[in-house]
Amino acid sequence: MAKNPYQRPYIDILLPYKEVFTPFNAGAVSTVVSDLAYHTTLEYEFHIYGRQITAPSFPELCYHALKPKWPLIYGHNLGLAHSYITDLQRRERQPLLIEVHGRCQVASTIAKITKTAKVALFLHNDPRQMTGSKTLAERLWLARNLAGIFANSNYIKNCFLDGFSNTEISQTPIFVTPLGANRNIQNKPSKEKTIIIASRIVPEKGILQAAIALRDILPDFPEWRAKIIGAKHFRDGTISDYEKSVKETLAPLQGQAEMAGFLPLAQINKELEKAAIAIVPSVWQEPASRAVLEALANGCALITTKRGGIPERAEGRALLVDNPDSPNFAAALNSLLSMPSKLKELHDIAWNDFPFDCATMAGQTDLARKNIIS
Repeated sequence: MAKNPYQRPYIDILLPYKEVFTPFNAGAVSTVVSDLAYHTTLEYEFHIYGRQITAPSFPELCYHALKPKWPLIYGHNLGLAHSYITDLQRRERQPLLIEVHGRCQVASTIAKITKTAKVALFLHNDPRQMTGSKTLAERLWLARNLAGIFANSNYIKNCFLDGFSNTEISQTPIFVTPLGANRNIQNKPSKEKTIIIASRIVPEKGILQAAIALRDILPDFPEWRAKIIGAKHFRDGTISDYEKSVKETLAPLQGQAEMAGFLPLAQINKELEKAAIAIVPSVWQEPASRAVLEALANGCALITTKRGGIPERAEGRALLVDNPDSPNFAAALNSLLSMPSKLKELHDIAWNDFPFDCATMAGQTDLARKNIIS
């Protein structure tokens, strides 16, 4: 890194403390931030701040590792915010924008202390369930005091504006900045009789319900195989009780199903490229599913749910399950396995109608940034 990296106009991005900004262990937020930084067309430098890491960060991106200040008092996220503020106050040149990802109380803390800085909050989840924005009063404060709010789906935008009057909505600088996913293949891929679920293995993702559906349906289609990719966190580690339940559910399928554990995104995309079917079985109100986009980018026939922001991308491009339980997942899966014409139709739609590449989506975020900075 250069001795003084702040010579040109620049934007600072602050990650949640839990994020590991490396290609191998990137969580959802780190993946989005790296995508936006790689595909921006703005002529600004981007400086990304987060926790100390033990592996190389994303190549060609300017990452600054910080140690949280007084974590026993502030906690890790606010401690990271205070360390960032100390770093900021040492600089001669200030950022055009401070973009805080996923931590509402961090955005409000920085805005209160720095006073004149333009601070934006990038929402990745429902703010009504997050510290610093659970109440209407807290969200109104953010709306009135931040330079902008980015929401990764219309669903999340509406969550933030829940309870606002029409006047308050009109005065809120909120922008929809949707996620993207790269299509890394040039030609429509040949598909194998494989079903992929790539997800964190946690209850809200509906993995157990999907596993039960696989257990009940796959014996009738012995030529098909299923693979579940993922772990509780974005790394391999101690197997959770929930993961054990999924594994036990799949056990009767023997060679027809496997749990592959955590894989980095590049390997997941290679698996999706070969897979005929992808299942994204979320049972919670999914803010904006990156897994949906990755399945479509790789031309998979997609089974997913009508939860949260998923229909904004999947409607008309996937088989949507209204009530995400095991019988309904089984029925959806059976319909694709028993009707090759329906399977082919979804393959064609996924391949021919994919407007969600990272460059296009980053362009929408760039427009929001320019609007705030100008």
